[in-house]
Amino acid sequence: MLASLSVLIDVVVPVFAVVALGALAGSRLRIDVPPLNRTSLYVLLPFLAFRAMAGLDVGEIAVGRIVLGFATFAATIFAVAWTFGARLPGPARRAMAGTSMLGNGANVNLSVALFAFGEAGLDRAVILYVATALLMYTLGPVLFGAARTPAQIARTVAGFPVLWAALAGLVVNRAGVALPLPATRVVELVADAAIPVMLLILGLQLVKTGRWRPTKRVWGAATLKLLVAPAIGFGVGTLVGLTGLDLAALVLLTAMPTAVNTLVMTVEFGGDPAPVGETVAITTAASLLTLPIVLTLLQPLL
Repeated sequence: MLASLSVLIDVVVPVFAVVALGALAGSRLRIDVPPLNRTSLYVLLPFLAFRAMAGLDVGEIAVGRIVLGFATFAATIFAVAWTFGARLPGPARRAMAGTSMLGNGANVNLSVALFAFGEAGLDRAVILYVATALLMYTLGPVLFGAARTPAQIARTVAGFPVLWAALAGLVVNRAGVALPLPATRVVELVADAAIPVMLLILGLQLVKTGRWRPTKRVWGAATLKLLVAPAIGFGVGTLVGLTGLDLAALVLLTAMPTAVNTLVMTVEFGGDPAPVGETVAITTAASLLTLPIVLTLLQPLL
C-alpha cells in the first residue's frame, strides 16, 4: 500500500496534474485543439523520437523482442475483445477491439516511463510508441470508421513523420555521427517540449468529449483496457523472452488508458464518437488509480 502511494505521488500525480491543467485551460479558454495536436504530432514528437533513437544503446535493449511482444499483445487483446463483443454490431465490435488494443503510447506513457524508469525507460517507451502509432494509423481507419484502400493506408503511414525521424535517429546512431552543437541544442529544445505539450493536449481533448453516459459496452471496454490488457501484456512479454526493464516497459504500455487519437480517428472516419470518447475519458480517469498498482507490481523487474 505504501509503495503504491509513493508511486502515485511521485510518478502519476505530476503527470495527471499537467493533464488537469490542460483540462482547466480548455474549460476556461478558447483553445483550438487540432492545430496544437498537429504541431505535437508533426513537429515535437519527431524531434523526441529522433533524440531517443540517436542516443539509443541498442545493445542494451531487446528491440526485436519488444516489438514482437507488442505485436503478440495486440493480436491477443484484439482476439479477446473481438470475442467479448460478439453480440455487438460490426462497427461497435471493431471499435471495442480498437480501444482495448490501442493505449495512450504518447501523452501518458512517455511521461510515466520517464518518471518511473528514467531515460532508459523513455527509450523503450519511444520504441513502443512508434509501434503503437504505426498500428493505429494502419488499422485505425478500419477499426473506427469506414475502411480505406491499401494505397490510402500506405500513404498515411508514409506521411507519418515520427517514423522517419526515428529511422533518421537510428542512422545517426549506427553511423556514430555527432551533430553540431547548434543542431543538438535545437533538437534538445524541441524534444523537451514534446511531453508537457502532449499532456496539456490530453487535458484539452478530454474536455471536448462532453458529458458521460457510459453503457455496459463502454464499461466492458474499459475493463478490458485497464485490467485484462496488462495481464496479457505480462504473459506475452514473458512468452517472447522479455525480462527486466524491457518487460516492464511493455507491460506499462499495455496498462495505459485508451489513446485519445482513437476518438480523433473515429470523428475523422465517420464512426460513433460517443462510446469511444467515454472509453477514453473513463480509462484515463481510472488509470490514476490503476497505474500506481501496476508500477508497484513491476518494481521487482527493475
